[in-house]
Amino acid sequence: MKQNIKAILTPMSPKERIAYIWDYYKFHIIGTLAVIVLLVSFISSIGEKKEVVLNMTIIGQGVNSDGVVQLQDQLTKKLVQDKADEEVFVQYLNYNKGSMDQASQAAIQKMTAEITLGGIDLMIVEKELFDKISSQPSSLLALNDIKGTDKLLNSDDKVYGIPTSEIPLLAPLKLDENKVLCVPSTAKNLKNINKFFSIVSQ
Repeated sequence: MKQNIKAILTPMSPKERIAYIWDYYKFHIIGTLAVIVLLVSFISSIGEKKEVVLNMTIIGQGVNSDGVVQLQDQLTKKLVQDKADEEVFVQYLNYNKGSMDQASQAAIQKMTAEITLGGIDLMIVEKELFDKISSQPSSLLALNDIKGTDKLLNSDDKVYGIPTSEIPLLAPLKLDENKVLCVPSTAKNLKNINKFFSIVSQ
């Protein structure tokens, strides 16, 4: 028959009680502490997470990583009012259409998943990839329908992409001539997309 823990601990000194409890219950204690630490960490990370008011994704090669940080800072200053809780997010996904290695495949999969979920507001892609995306019906928004694009567009016909070389604000990225800026049709932050185009066309 199992002895009552109180009956076992009663004749012991405080030091012996601590040693006994540690010997028999150390895995329970460590496990409980680990769960508490993980919960506190998870809750604090939720509290610190900022709302993304504009997500720009660049997919390709040869993008200046310092330029990505610089562009994110510039856009945050121009578009975000509550900097404690909101941010502009600019991400770079490495993609090499020639090799289609594991990193390139992962980049395409991530981009596709985020577009499907409406997580990407603005995309910068290589011309060849832009042509593939735009050939799919209703995959991109016509830029003519977005406020602030009229100064950037040279045509009344529906335009779905703008060469990045025509947008001085993107200069820190040091992009080649083969990159196109476009807007997925699933984009959610239309208000800030309008603001972005108003800023870049000034």
